[in-house]
Amino acid sequence: MEIFIKICVLFLGLLIGYFCGSIPNAVIIGKVFFKKDIREFGSHNAGGTNAGRVLGKKAGVAVMILDILKTTLPIWGVFALVNFTMLSNYAWTPWTYYLAAIGAMVGHCFPIFAHFRGGKAVSSFAGFVLATNWVLALIGIVIMLFVLKIKKHVSLGSIVSSAIVTILSVFLFLPELSQIGMWPGMESGVILTAFLIVETFYLYDRHHENIKRLLDHQERRITWMN
Repeated sequence: MEIFIKICVLFLGLLIGYFCGSIPNAVIIGKVFFKKDIREFGSHNAGGTNAGRVLGKKAGVAVMILDILKTTLPIWGVFALVNFTMLSNYAWTPWTYYLAAIGAMVGHCFPIFAHFRGGKAVSSFAGFVLATNWVLALIGIVIMLFVLKIKKHVSLGSIVSSAIVTILSVFLFLPELSQIGMWPGMESGVILTAFLIVETFYLYDRHHENIKRLLDHQERRITWMN
């Protein structure tokens, strides 16, 4: 019976992440403030990059921040739920709140509140990293901005930064480095790297068309972040 309850708690974490991730910030901002469905313009993607391209820089930045938070906040929320309530006796940690990150990523890409037409997982990956390790998040931001400055490709910046962040997380296996940048209660080591690998491969899958265009030198450059 206890195992069944723990599985249900895991599923609860996944569901909380999914429904939070399903909040279509780009669609909401586009329709409320600009009377546009972002998915009908530009790349037809409901993410921050396309929002900036279609709705302007301020809208794009706002969407990016909100999309990152809709992964970070449910992770922390589930963390509080399983650590400060009676569920603490029936939860596998940190699996439960790390699964909330997976749920948020799936929800962002296939939002139930927006006909399953969402973004490409970049903000969800960023939100997971920010919720677990602020040093890795800072490194990821620096790498992303550097690639954008040089190449002007958000897709390339996302691909490179996610890979490097995931590789760097391996150093947290070392006992003397295991707590560097980790928020209290979050765990590093094999489990963190494993979840980062899953999210990175999912991000790559969502960018397979972008990767093809990058290889063919046909990927569109971004200008609104300048």
